[in-house]
Amino acid sequence: MKRNLLFIAMLLFAAVNAIAKEGLYMEFKMTGDRFSGTCKAYSCDGNTRSETKVVSPAMPRPISTVSLALKRNPDSTYMLNEKDKTYSEAKAAKRDQRSGGASYEIKIVGKEKIDNYNCTHVIIKDSSAKMEREIWLTKDIAGWAKYASVKSSFLEGADVFDALKGKGVEGCIVRLLSNSGGGNKIQMDLVKAEKKDVNESLFSLKGYTKTKTGLNIPGMNTAAPRPINPKNKDTKENSKQQH
Repeated sequence: MKRNLLFIAMLLFAAVNAIAKEGLYMEFKMTGDRFSGTCKAYSCDGNTRSETKVVSPAMPRPISTVSLALKRNPDSTYMLNEKDKTYSEAKAAKRDQRSGGASYEIKIVGKEKIDNYNCTHVIIKDSSAKMEREIWLTKDIAGWAKYASVKSSFLEGADVFDALKGKGVEGCIVRLLSNSGGGNKIQMDLVKAEKKDVNESLFSLKGYTKTKTGLNIPGMNTAAPRPINPKNKDTKENSKQQH
């Protein structure tokens, strides 16, 4: 689930005189085998802020993530920890270093109806990540091209949309079903897509301190495990044998 959440999941605050501009707002509900949640995306002037909240009976508390994809640095995603006022930066490979559309196997299933939207159902297999996703795209939403351009971790990336466009498929995502194997499935359904005044402070790192490592997700221990000292391992094994 962590892998899917960070995929879906991976893409601030109050400036006294911040300016509000007309932007785009998208909201999805998210469901899985053992959890549920919401995903929200705010976009303005090429910047995107993604907010994800997941709840599960298996977790002591909800997990919330906030990520930024900024126009000034398109190859980076910033994960924010709003509680500690810190952020971490994840850099993607340069576009010419990625396999791009060549790594995607795309199958067009056909036309289907999702809620009141006429959609094109597509299956995408990512050979590099060994992940399969199903996407339902529509052009029924007014200004669909603008919503499709929102670059967010849970709305897929530019490479995916370029690969789809190469197959003659375009539109705004209405439903996304992601499966990375091992029973890790996430379904996301569009709840709302609208134009909305967006405060520029939502895309700011002002007041935050950069951390060097970790995924910076409150409530989740994402630190790498400490290596085992062979000497300590031998000592423990010998102690077990003596007892």
